[in-house]
Amino acid sequence: MASIALTDAEVRFFQALDALGIRFLIVGLSAAVLQGADTVTADIDLWLEDRGDPRIHEAARRAGGVWVPGHFGMAPPMLGGDELSDRLDVVTSLHGLESFGTEYAGARTLVADGVSLRVLPLERVIASKRAAGRRKDLAVLPALEAAAAVLAEDSEATS
Repeated sequence: MASIALTDAEVRFFQALDALGIRFLIVGLSAAVLQGADTVTADIDLWLEDRGDPRIHEAARRAGGVWVPGHFGMAPPMLGGDELSDRLDVVTSLHGLESFGTEYAGARTLVADGVSLRVLPLERVIASKRAAGRRKDLAVLPALEAAAAVLAEDSEATS
């Protein structure tokens, strides 16, 4: 399985989210890379169940970063700081997906750099990219579909 090479601060942040009971999903191309897709991404797309949860401030603090929740509909939320870089991209909307709770229930748990992460399954990443319909999303679909085919073959081989 591929890794997204988490920094120490990112590891601490994800561990803090887990310890504080904050539900989140890794989505987008970062989720696809974690599942073996032959593609790259510069950021880690993070879907938080409740961006208004005050515990997110504490999780960011434990990682040496800051959380700016933004204003719903006005300014996007941001994670960053001296130690916690701006690579974590908090997603505010996703195309073609169900509610957070529904997608969370179907998520995969993967370990990256020693951290357990809930990850949107590859077929749901594909559905979201297809529904978004942006040129950059459509361009990556062949790589995502190829990875999904390999995962399906591997799953059948181990059944």
